[in-house]
Amino acid sequence: MAIHFTGLSNQSTINKSERSQKDDATGSATDKQRAIQSGGTLAEDTVKLSGTAQTLQSQQSKISNLPDVDMDKVEQIKNAIAAGEYKIDTQKLANNMASMDSLF
Repeated sequence: MAIHFTGLSNQSTINKSERSQKDDATGSATDKQRAIQSGGTLAEDTVKLSGTAQTLQSQQSKISNLPDVDMDKVEQIKNAIAAGEYKIDTQKLANNMASMDSLF
């Protein structure tokens, strides 16, 4: 969708076909220059990650390989509950709940 504002520019109006012809002419010249500069082949876009980004990427891959649930910890808690040895620190639980409540 094109929006035309009249009286805002002193340039003459260029219709779509004229604009595409001009773009084609300048684009082909630019492509030729790129091909010459890169030894006969067109240059490709490249991305280089910073050190921080590389570290984050490696950490993300390590995290994604970890299991979602620590099954050893689950088994320890199950066994402690079954044996009647699992103790709940109510003060610690209340403090943790209060600190979580302050986040919202």
